[in-house]
Amino acid sequence: NYDEEGNRLVRRQGTNTGDFAADALYYLFDEMDMDVDVAVMNGGGIRNNAITGELTYLTCKEIHTFGNVACLLTVTGQQLLDALEWGSTDIAADGSAENGSFLHVAGLKYTLDLSIPSTVQMDDKGVWTGAPTGEYRVKDVQVLDKETGKYEPLNLSAHYNLAGYNYTLRDLGGGFAMLSDAVNVLDYVAEDYMVLANYIQSFPVDK
Repeated sequence: NYDEEGNRLVRRQGTNTGDFAADALYYLFDEMDMDVDVAVMNGGGIRNNAITGELTYLTCKEIHTFGNVACLLTVTGQQLLDALEWGSTDIAADGSAENGSFLHVAGLKYTLDLSIPSTVQMDDKGVWTGAPTGEYRVKDVQVLDKETGKYEPLNLSAHYNLAGYNYTLRDLGGGFAMLSDAVNVLDYVAEDYMVLANYIQSFPVDK
């Protein structure tokens, strides 16, 4: 999750650990038979180089050091798009900038066009106040249909169940104010490192 200069890639592009953390959230609620559509993990919530070697509870604690708790919200497609767009703020094509709000995802895929300047509106405290005044950098957002196994275009007026951690989704940490009126489905489900541990234990063990 780091480049040669020690910059955290997880804050500016997709990484294996970021995707793994998002997958773990998706798995958690899916195994609970909750109707989860998408899971997100902010890059600033990840502290470990990579998921390699022997995986222990300590490894999980090294990845998630904050003790955030998993939750599930119902959001609109527009809110989801705005959250993805907010996560792209300050991300540069040359890798010169980081953003702890950059979102790694599960159950969803999208394209980020970094040739488009970010015009997301924010206040002086770095909190989202409105959609971009120009073109969205986030393009071609598609959500997985679990029944068909195919990805379908994001419907901005539809509702989706979004999994994540309460710091981002409920406490609006990282400036995610577009989620302020999202509907809480289930909160305080499991601590972040235990979500990872639960997911790791789901994999078969070589004997």
